[in-house]
Amino acid sequence: MNRRQWLATTGAAAVSAMLAPARAAAPASTAAYPTRPIRLIVPFIAGSSPDNSARMLSSELGARLGQPLIVENMPGAGGIIGAGALKRAAPDGYTLGMLANTHVINVHMYRNAPYDAARDFTPIAAISGGPTALVVPADSPYRTAGELIQAMKKAPGKLNYGSGGKGSIAHLAVEALLHQTGCEAVHIPYKGAPEIVSAMLSHQTQFGMPVLATATQYVRNGQVRALAVSSSSRSPYFPDVPTLAEVLPPGFVIDNWGGLFAPANFPPALTQRLFAAVTEVQASGRLDAQIKANAGEMRRSASPAQFRDMVAADSARYGALMRSIGMLADVG
Repeated sequence: MNRRQWLATTGAAAVSAMLAPARAAAPASTAAYPTRPIRLIVPFIAGSSPDNSARMLSSELGARLGQPLIVENMPGAGGIIGAGALKRAAPDGYTLGMLANTHVINVHMYRNAPYDAARDFTPIAAISGGPTALVVPADSPYRTAGELIQAMKKAPGKLNYGSGGKGSIAHLAVEALLHQTGCEAVHIPYKGAPEIVSAMLSHQTQFGMPVLATATQYVRNGQVRALAVSSSSRSPYFPDVPTLAEVLPPGFVIDNWGGLFAPANFPPALTQRLFAAVTEVQASGRLDAQIKANAGEMRRSASPAQFRDMVAADSARYGALMRSIGMLADVG
């Protein structure tokens, strides 16, 4: 063997020796994950439905992973600011996000949305979901959804409604309702969903459609009245409240969901590690008990692949709905 052959042979062996441990190290590091606290971004204010879900999940999931999940609220632009931060994070498992279906609404709502809902994120697990609720203050003269609709038809643009911001599920729900009924009302966007109810109680607005979980405590203590829910069937928490599908044939269904996401290019082994941990949490029943106590929402279960399909289907569905009501590219 001449010197050139020897160098080529030993050089190749050295390269192989360096590469082999690197390939072997990946599964080992995945098995050890996590070794430090995990940042959990919530693109909404404290007290919102995704925030509640994140805080309920974080303690249970942290106990199973052996590291705490630190919830970080990053509200603004209907969830775009927080989702953008998640998109830019390293796909190493130490930054995750609790996103809601405003995640897919925004890509249709904003002309220059800074992310692609499918391409730029990795769905890990659906956590919870539920309908929006058509609510009015307890002292409102409107006792049914039909009475409220008739009032808006008689006086177009006289009533105000609040939302958690342009592109929020509460905004889309009311605009879809107005479109289907041929009514007009003035939209007042707030920073987050909890302000929808506080605005009604201070009589800045006359109605709203927050997710049911946001309104539940106020319905229970008699501060607001639920006229209808937007699910296909009545809520088990409020079986006496009709669905909007009952009031507005041929139907009216808008559903809310929240789930755990990671940035794009997330290692499949980490996706499965986190999904398995979430499944364990859900199987324990403790998360279900907390969701039930919070009320208005139900547990959602879906594999990462099923969750990805659900996100894609919702994007197509809400995009079509927003086109039909002229809500596309409304902002930015």
